[in-house]
Amino acid sequence: MTSKLLFAFIALSVSCGIPVQAAETAFEPNNALPIVYVNVALKAGYVTDPSGQSGLTNIMGEMLLRGTKTRGKEQIDLTLDQIGARLEVETRAESVILRGAVLSSQLEPFLSLVDEIVTQPIFPEDEIRKLKSEIISAIEEELGRDPSLASRRFIKFLFLDHPYGKPVLGTINDIRNLTRPAILGHYDRLVRDPYILVVGTGNASEERIVRWTEAMASKRKIRDAESLPTLPRPTEVPQRRVLLVDKPERTQTQINIGQIGIKMTDDDFFPLYLGNYAFGGGSFLSRLMIEIRAKRGWSYGANSGFRFGTQPRSWLTHLFPASKDSPAALEFTLKMIQDLKERGLSAEEFAFAKRSIVNGAGFMYDTPKKRVENKLLERTLDLPDGFMQSYAAKIDKVSLEQVNSSLKDYLRPDRLAITVLGTAKNLKEPIARAAGVPIEKVEVVPYTQE
Repeated sequence: MTSKLLFAFIALSVSCGIPVQAAETAFEPNNALPIVYVNVALKAGYVTDPSGQSGLTNIMGEMLLRGTKTRGKEQIDLTLDQIGARLEVETRAESVILRGAVLSSQLEPFLSLVDEIVTQPIFPEDEIRKLKSEIISAIEEELGRDPSLASRRFIKFLFLDHPYGKPVLGTINDIRNLTRPAILGHYDRLVRDPYILVVGTGNASEERIVRWTEAMASKRKIRDAESLPTLPRPTEVPQRRVLLVDKPERTQTQINIGQIGIKMTDDDFFPLYLGNYAFGGGSFLSRLMIEIRAKRGWSYGANSGFRFGTQPRSWLTHLFPASKDSPAALEFTLKMIQDLKERGLSAEEFAFAKRSIVNGAGFMYDTPKKRVENKLLERTLDLPDGFMQSYAAKIDKVSLEQVNSSLKDYLRPDRLAITVLGTAKNLKEPIARAAGVPIEKVEVVPYTQE
């Protein structure tokens, strides 16, 4: 019998502070390949980590794969091998996702295993110790990867005490102090009956997936459970700020410049999306790439982009020039952002960006797997159904005047957060001048500081 393809994304959706209805299912039939892709997600990510317990959501998610009431980690791994399946965990700001794949001929044992992993974890102490050691090693290893280290420091600097500024892996001190009761309590807060969402596609009946979802959800009925707090809107610091992350003997810097972002449901989302695409959104013909890389050779790459959430997250410009070029590159990039606010796009930039986005929009949903991922994003980020397929039509209606008006209203060059990872003794004074910030206002921290 020919195997069937199933793409199934199973999301346990925990809506922070918002009443949620019973478990729901969205399923798209498809029979293209003999494989099953499964995502099990929680609509509550590391933003729910309590104070002093950063990394708790990530460690809770990882521990789901390390022991149930009937199987230890080795038995779970063996079962996955025997049925030809894959299952791994990804933690995001507002979701935790179990990503898996299996031959559709093995769908039933796979769904049974996933049910067990989600509803019967035991969080064994020995596995907690091992995982904590692995995570601490990963945090220490990141100190040697300048781009990711710089990104993490920028996010913390931009958001300050807001939950979006928390590190996904946590800090070494917090990870060391996490306990099994804390992990169990967090599991009970996040994995609960009313929040289960199943989104899938493949050659299987929707009725089967619905029954499986309802059965799994019925095992996670937690009465009188406390609701998660509503995620607050980030607040903007009303001044330009500079953080210098001091790392010795750097011949290259990592420069991040940004501000609080927007929501995808905001009225000016599509005008700003188009404006950012022209400025630095992934094309070699973007303004940043032309000016920073092609004309001046300061950085091999220069880009800008938004990160999105249920609340405004960030807009970020990133470049990585040689240390000797960093002050000039920073000063010029800041002038480019100011010019983007004041003058906006040219007619030629606008036409190119609009044409590129409209022509490429179909690739956002041209496969069942992409459509399911889009549905997952729509449900976890509180977007309208079909939002991810609306780009072409929405962008096509945007005018140059709308784009430039939105850029003028949104950009705040005088309130930018700027982080530079480099060697402080060589950079502090020239970076302060380039940023237009008094040298005594430049914050310097060692790269090892959490």
